[in-house]
Amino acid sequence: MSEPIKLSVAAPAFNEAEGIEAVVTEWHSFLSGCDDVSEFEIVICNDGSKDRTGDILDRLTLLFPQLRPLHFAQNQGAAAALNHAIAATHGDWVLLLDSDGQFPIENLPQMLAAVRGSGAKAAIGIRQKKDVAFARFGSWASGLVCNMVHGSRLADFNSAFKLVWGPTLRGLGLEAKGMNYSTEVTSRLLERRIVPVEVAISHRPRTTGVSSMKLVRGAIHRLLFVKYIALRQLLLKLGIITRPLP
Repeated sequence: MSEPIKLSVAAPAFNEAEGIEAVVTEWHSFLSGCDDVSEFEIVICNDGSKDRTGDILDRLTLLFPQLRPLHFAQNQGAAAALNHAIAATHGDWVLLLDSDGQFPIENLPQMLAAVRGSGAKAAIGIRQKKDVAFARFGSWASGLVCNMVHGSRLADFNSAFKLVWGPTLRGLGLEAKGMNYSTEVTSRLLERRIVPVEVAISHRPRTTGVSSMKLVRGAIHRLLFVKYIALRQLLLKLGIITRPLP
């Protein structure tokens, strides 16, 4: 782990035409000069955007050969898009983040230092959250419940900014389709007895585009998904379903 790594960036994108070029340019510029990274690829799944997101991504491949855009003809949800991007990655490590620019790519070195120092197969970024209060409360409440059912003490269970060992991530078998993918990734790691190391990171407010998350509907879906996670952990504990291997 002391050697530079082969890194994949995986992200979903939906109606991000206003800011996607600046975000991809920032990612590419940073990774190109990062001593910790020997090779990298940027895999972004355009989730059936109705604006020019897909066209912009395709055009940027002429400037950035490491960029590999994937396209859904119709919107399938952020998790489905991220799953598709993850499946297409080849890196030894995969960095998960959103394409709205809220997670600075400059957070990567401390995440990598944390997994190197701990030997963990995953790291989670603890956000200094810039979301609206309702979203922050929902994230806190669902994280509290998920920690309880897993017996864990993660400070930011739902953070979307994660660095995960590639073979492990590609084998998680994620099921979420909407905005609950970050919660599910953490839960599936814990099921495999993989406890992520946590790292404080910066988190910027969104400056372009509009979040696709509908607060009330999103809250209902989050509640149902957390109930599903709790039931799944109970079934695992009782031996009714098989615990995945690490």
